[in-house]
Amino acid sequence: MPKPLTPVPAPWPAPPHPRPDCARCAELEARRATARNEYDRSVETDCNVMLRRHLREAHS
Repeated sequence: MPKPLTPVPAPWPAPPHPRPDCARCAELEARRATARNEYDRSVETDCNVMLRRHLREAHS
C-alpha cells in the first residue's frame, strides 16, 4: 500500500503545555494528570479546556 503524500491530521489538537513558573498552570496540570491516571477522560478534557483558556487569558 503506498504511503500518503501528506500526513493525516490528528482528530483533535495536542494537549496544551503549562508554563513552568505559574501556579495555576501547575494546578491544572496536576488535576489533568490525576484524571489521566484514573482514566477519567471527561475531567482530563475539562482540564485541557481550562488550561487553554488560562494560557490565552493570562499568558498571551
